[in-house]
Amino acid sequence: MKERPSFTLWRMTISEIITSFLGTFLFFFIVFLINQVLLFAEDILSRGADLLSVAKLLFYSLPTILAITIPFSILAATLMTSSRQNADNEYLASSSLGIRPLWLYVPFLIIGLAVSIGSFCLNEWSIPRAAQGFKNEYAELIQKSAKVELAPYSISKYGEKLIVTGGAIEGSSASRLQDVLIIDQSGGYDSDTVIADDVGIEFSKDSLMAILNMNNFTELKKLNAGSAGDFSVTKAGAAEIRIRIREPLINYSSTAPSEMSLLMLANKIKEKERMLDDRIKEKASQEATTLDRLRLNYDLIAIETQQKESTNKNGSLQLLQNDLTSLVNKMRSLKNQKISDASLQVYRLEYEKKLVLPSACFFFALLALPLGIGSKRAGRAAGFGIALLLSVIYWALLFLGQTLGYRQNTNPVISMWMPNFVMLLATCSLWIVRKIKTGHFL
Repeated sequence: MKERPSFTLWRMTISEIITSFLGTFLFFFIVFLINQVLLFAEDILSRGADLLSVAKLLFYSLPTILAITIPFSILAATLMTSSRQNADNEYLASSSLGIRPLWLYVPFLIIGLAVSIGSFCLNEWSIPRAAQGFKNEYAELIQKSAKVELAPYSISKYGEKLIVTGGAIEGSSASRLQDVLIIDQSGGYDSDTVIADDVGIEFSKDSLMAILNMNNFTELKKLNAGSAGDFSVTKAGAAEIRIRIREPLINYSSTAPSEMSLLMLANKIKEKERMLDDRIKEKASQEATTLDRLRLNYDLIAIETQQKESTNKNGSLQLLQNDLTSLVNKMRSLKNQKISDASLQVYRLEYEKKLVLPSACFFFALLALPLGIGSKRAGRAAGFGIALLLSVIYWALLFLGQTLGYRQNTNPVISMWMPNFVMLLATCSLWIVRKIKTGHFL
């Protein structure tokens, strides 16, 4: 009897896991891709995006989708393989040949470890680059959709502004129109009015503003402090009016923690920790200074109390007492002030998440063998069904960990690694239960 299986058994197991991985990867990829499309479909369609722009945005979304798809695909692939082997009594045959359970684990552990490392490297390289590409493409899409058009002899409304134009100016180098009237309807009947001889249009670099350039500008504006009918008249040879056509995109103006690499996150966390330490030291310095002033003030009051002989001294004593009250209130305020940085916790959680998701591949592969052996309804279909259930449980645990980290300020390592710890605990429990029930692992 031999204790170690031949390389052929390992090769066949690894080959089956890879084949199953390709099928399950396609399933999960389509599911998460559809979810991603539904998330920004309304926004993209409202901007009149062409097919090429939509394809580019989907392409730049792929790394984020792959980061979630790969772990769940490995879970399903390893479970389907172990369940199929259990259904065909391959484990029973291996046990009868004296093959130790540890050797049967080797293909699963190799695949899990290799995919974990590969997934981590892929995420580190692709996610920051894809995020930047997505923002650039999205900004270009905004620029295309952010348009205010001025047509000859037209009436257009943008927000609260009504724009009435005359005919085009022949021979002008720029596209300009003559005789423009702009009415700001936000004031109701007492609307502000602008009249100009001609107008041209251009856009700000961020595509958030339409800039109307006018000559021989006249503005009639109601006086807020005046009575009914009072207004002011402003004239200028040239003027500009800016019309906001898009709100600034906060989410796309800076790099979010999820779009950073692990090294970038580590540097950002160190920077925020340093800034937080400086604020804490500043508070401690203020407390020490206030305490010194309190002690000095108490000493001065004690001296004044012992030597109060004149009205002047009584007046200075009152000033010292008032100063003492102010210092006591300041000291209480400093004691009650809590120095914290909510964004620091977000960065710490994201840092752990970038390690948790790739490493989940290894923990899933670790769980697959004892779970597949112990499943009563063995087979590939049963393995896939169990994988779907575990995927939902894992996703719920991951969401719970993030929520605890955000709202309860739980330690990021504990909250984010909790799903993997649960998978590891489940693996150990399954082996222990099997050992108790059968007296052996296989």
